[in-house]
Amino acid sequence: MKRTIIFSVLALALTMICQSAFAFDYYVNGIYYRKVTQQLPGGGCGETYLIVVNDDDLNTYSGDVVVPETEVINGETLRVRYIGSEAFYGCFNLTSVTLPNTIVNIGYHSFAECYQLQVIDIPASIQQINSNAFSKCLELDYIFIHNNEPFFLWDDAFADINDHVHIVVPCNCIEAFEASEEWQGIQLYDDCGNVGIGETKLVALDVYPNPASETLTIEAEGPVTIVDEMGRVVRTLFVKREETISLEGLSSGLYFVKAGEVVKKVLVK
Repeated sequence: MKRTIIFSVLALALTMICQSAFAFDYYVNGIYYRKVTQQLPGGGCGETYLIVVNDDDLNTYSGDVVVPETEVINGETLRVRYIGSEAFYGCFNLTSVTLPNTIVNIGYHSFAECYQLQVIDIPASIQQINSNAFSKCLELDYIFIHNNEPFFLWDDAFADINDHVHIVVPCNCIEAFEASEEWQGIQLYDDCGNVGIGETKLVALDVYPNPASETLTIEAEGPVTIVDEMGRVVRTLFVKREETISLEGLSSGLYFVKAGEVVKKVLVK
């Protein structure tokens, strides 16, 4: 099995993260934290930092939550480094979470059953996502990965969601992720319109009106890129069936709308 050998630091970190869900030390600006001193994944010296946890109950958080990079605790500025196990578990009214570029680990069941969560950005600092992190996120449409290289992913990190969630990596990074053992079998997209080898459906694309002036309606499923005559990308978006966009700011001329390998020409007046 591909999980036979795991660095001891990762195992130790997972144990600590699992424990973190059951108690909190501080409540600051709407977020519960535990303060720990622990070696981070990837080695290095121990660091005193904060883990985002809950208040020992389901549905702790709701609405739009912004996790800061640092928080001041008793006069000490500490970085927020982990999303603890079950930190946001069962937060039925959670609509969005903004994660800082200091987070290195997303814990076990950390966002499971967040039924209203539709989009989440995974910062480039992340080094590990644990089992069932996004399990049963029924409305989750997109997970945006900002790492250029694959990171450590537990087997079932995206359990039961990869059939309906667009997991998007940076432009032209799909091959690097698919070559990694942990990422094999996961359907991936990238933000320049490419689709990984797991995709078997033909991409349908329609755009109208054509010519267009103020707005353009795009019918597609997945990443869409709009490129001008000079080959410059002017818009990137992700369409779920149909979306109408404003053309404000675009100069008159010929543009190319791309979804997968399908390209449509559009004249903007």
